[in-house]
Amino acid sequence: MEVDGSLACTGCGRSFGVEGGIPLMLHEDLPGAREKLGETAGWVEKARAEGWYEPDDAVDSVLPFVNRELGWDDLTWLGNAHSFEMLLGRYVGDRRGLRVLEVGAAKAWAARFWLERDCEFVATDILVDPKIGLGRGSFYGDFGRVQADGEHLPFPDEAFDVVYCVATLHHALDLPRMVKEMARVARRGAVVAGLNEGTRGLRRSPENPNQESEKALGINEHVHSVWAYVYAFMRAGLTVRRLERPDGWPPSPYGRRLSKIPKVGLALGTLAHLSAAHYAGVSIYARKR
Repeated sequence: MEVDGSLACTGCGRSFGVEGGIPLMLHEDLPGAREKLGETAGWVEKARAEGWYEPDDAVDSVLPFVNRELGWDDLTWLGNAHSFEMLLGRYVGDRRGLRVLEVGAAKAWAARFWLERDCEFVATDILVDPKIGLGRGSFYGDFGRVQADGEHLPFPDEAFDVVYCVATLHHALDLPRMVKEMARVARRGAVVAGLNEGTRGLRRSPENPNQESEKALGINEHVHSVWAYVYAFMRAGLTVRRLERPDGWPPSPYGRRLSKIPKVGLALGTLAHLSAAHYAGVSIYARKR
């Protein structure tokens, strides 16, 4: 049941609102919170301008597999779908009853996959909008939804078996801090993953022209090298197990030969490929040591 109300923290004495069953844990005293709260209006404006603000049950019910199920030809959703399928198939498998946290979940389309595995799923995002944010999550079932900033997660240490995000890390004001927070709330041996994150070649500008329209709306956009992501994961105490293009295509032309080396080839090839690329993407799958 979706309820309104408030929560009181006995530790800090602060009260947090609850809207539609979603605790609002992003408060203005957190570092960067004003920028994050300001970003939410930008997402709504972008969605309305581009025509995807109003919910479409036929689309939402098959996310992220809209290319396969609806015949779309969308590279972003191609990367989202392959990366998420890899997370489920390779790193979760037939395990059930896991505690799972998604950071930056938007409308939380992944909920249905975790709920059918009897997992305790929690979705966080800065956007609680009823049509494109966490408010839309009720379409997928009953599960935990919390408005929270990925750089300041309101969860105890070592609380989850799987912690991941999809195209979210590049919105962080502090990339290493967000990865460190994801690692903090993950149990030892847990899977921690960043799926379909934008990258730039080492000689490319950190000002990606494709992000200009979002920046104009106040959306926090950044583009990092693949090395910056790897370093952030390693610094957070995570062991990278797989590094690949989010669409699953082999690294080519740069990195093709390296990718043929047993065990470490894919990671080495992807590092070489994305270091030389203009602007591309990466998915990183790791475990907490």
